[in-house]
Amino acid sequence: MEKSLYQLRINVDEKHYESITSILKLKQVNYKNGWSYDIVLEEESEHYNVIDKFLRVLQGKYERLKELGIKRDDITIWLIYGYNNQCNMEFEPTLLKNLGENGITFCISCYEAGCD
Repeated sequence: MEKSLYQLRINVDEKHYESITSILKLKQVNYKNGWSYDIVLEEESEHYNVIDKFLRVLQGKYERLKELGIKRDDITIWLIYGYNNQCNMEFEPTLLKNLGENGITFCISCYEAGCD
């Protein structure tokens, strides 16, 4: 089964975790890579624009994050994708444009999950 893990990561000192949670109204679920919020999609058929959701969450909050010392290049969106057989991805131009306009780096990591 293919599985996609999307993470909104913020590279910041641990002392700011609660403030970020309060600002973004997302409960941190991962502590490995700084502050991180995860969304897991189990099936490819689930068409849910997670990247757009993350950008909407961040919209209008960059100044408050900046007060904590967080710059836009401290914020990344990750797609960690486990695949069977072959890995193909496609992203709409408007989505990539929105990432660029917001100064957010988009990272992709793929691994072979193996066939069931």
